[in-house]
Amino acid sequence: MFDRVGRRVRLTEAGQLLLDHARKAIREVDVSKEAVAELLGLRRGALRLGTTQIFSQYLLPMSLAAYISAYPEIHVEVYWGISPEVERRVLSGDIDLGLCFLPPESKDIQYEALLSDEVVLVVSKKHPLAAHKALSIAELGSLPLALLSTGMSTRRLLDLQFAKSGFSPKILLEMNDIPALLAVVASGGAGTMVSSRLVANRPDLRSITIKEGIRRSAGIITRKERHLSAAARAFLELIKIQCQREKV
Repeated sequence: MFDRVGRRVRLTEAGQLLLDHARKAIREVDVSKEAVAELLGLRRGALRLGTTQIFSQYLLPMSLAAYISAYPEIHVEVYWGISPEVERRVLSGDIDLGLCFLPPESKDIQYEALLSDEVVLVVSKKHPLAAHKALSIAELGSLPLALLSTGMSTRRLLDLQFAKSGFSPKILLEMNDIPALLAVVASGGAGTMVSSRLVANRPDLRSITIKEGIRRSAGIITRKERHLSAAARAFLELIKIQCQREKV
């Protein structure tokens, strides 16, 4: 089952095959437990969610409050991370549903869009550019930027747009913490580019439309061919209804 190479131990081909079968067997046991639990309705069970910051700040609090009120015996676990991390957890079976930006990278993921999102330039309300309503990427000139880290979905989208526009941004800071990033922008001369929803209630910041129109969609992801529990299906329907009410 194992090969020893120096101080390291690794699986043989037979060992890897056994591991794959063992993981599949464990997943089947979990599915069976969920199916049995459904016989009890939604009186007890568990819901495991993965979410990105746009959902955790905007839609998730209201959805969770309504869900907990409707199904008080369901234990809910919420994992926060960037979209690729949420997708990996859905694929591994660690979480039932993921709320993140689309489309997913894996072909083994199915998804449904819930909301449309616009990326905007964000600066302090005291910044010289704060009076502008719209700017093109070329008009950013030498504006110092504090951007989300490479690998995050928004940053990948921005890098593609920069390349398409032939623009070389002056990046002074990269972070994967959005609240901290916005705090830096609010207190200094740098700008950033994030979802317009994340700054809708920030009087200390100004959002400026990018003329090129940088938009993307966000929604819910699940692993293909995975049986969703009654608890997961109930949450899925609830958040869809909320999105319709909010007209997002």
